[in-house]
Amino acid sequence: MLEFLLHFSSIRPPIRMERILREHFTEGLLGELHALSNRLMAEDLEHFRVHAQANDLVYVFRRTDTGAIVGFQFWRTAPMKLPRSRIILGGKLRILPEFRRHGLHLLAGLDFFLVNALLHPLTRHYRLSIPSIFGFVSITEALAHYELFDPKALGEEGQAIRDAFQMLAEQSHFRMDPETGLFFVDIYMTPETLSRYPPAFFEKPGARRYASVNPDYRTNGSYVGMWFRFTPANLLSVTRTVARRLRRSRASG
Repeated sequence: MLEFLLHFSSIRPPIRMERILREHFTEGLLGELHALSNRLMAEDLEHFRVHAQANDLVYVFRRTDTGAIVGFQFWRTAPMKLPRSRIILGGKLRILPEFRRHGLHLLAGLDFFLVNALLHPLTRHYRLSIPSIFGFVSITEALAHYELFDPKALGEEGQAIRDAFQMLAEQSHFRMDPETGLFFVDIYMTPETLSRYPPAFFEKPGARRYASVNPDYRTNGSYVGMWFRFTPANLLSVTRTVARRLRRSRASG
């Protein structure tokens, strides 16, 4: 729905966004996506394939001049044990460093939400995520409000969210720690990836909050769970962030 926004962005060279359904995943596509992913976060192909097939579709970003993939994110929806509620799940997110900071994953997420809101107009949509520290900072900076996953949260909503995270973990072959709420995803940050981020990044509020609940994130292969609702405040905040980041002038190689 929002592909047209890329035509007005400052990203150079220009890129296009593709929305590819799971039934159209090919070995060639999965190989391309894994090759990019493995450059940033070490992971074997079979582990990658399991995760890919657990999703409904993938948003792929390609250079318009060469067709090379510069980023992607998987997405899917699922029912939730709350009245008139559904879950939106963003899967594996990878963007080449030179194309980051333009809000591409936020654009894809907003587009995916709008498509599903049209299909289910009376439904409350919850967004659940198990991101790396990099994804966590990028997502939370764009939001008006969000919550960390608490496996011990009480009440109907708390239990429904716990059940949803447990389902997500099982389907993606992750292990959830029932005490800490961390998820062992068996994906490890490469030294090259860590070296691309200046010390100031790890002092950002989002990075510090991530580290406070997952202090060994650099080496333990575990991610933090977080969630939010698509409230008017969050939608407005994300839309403004996408517009601002797409206009950001930054040379890309």
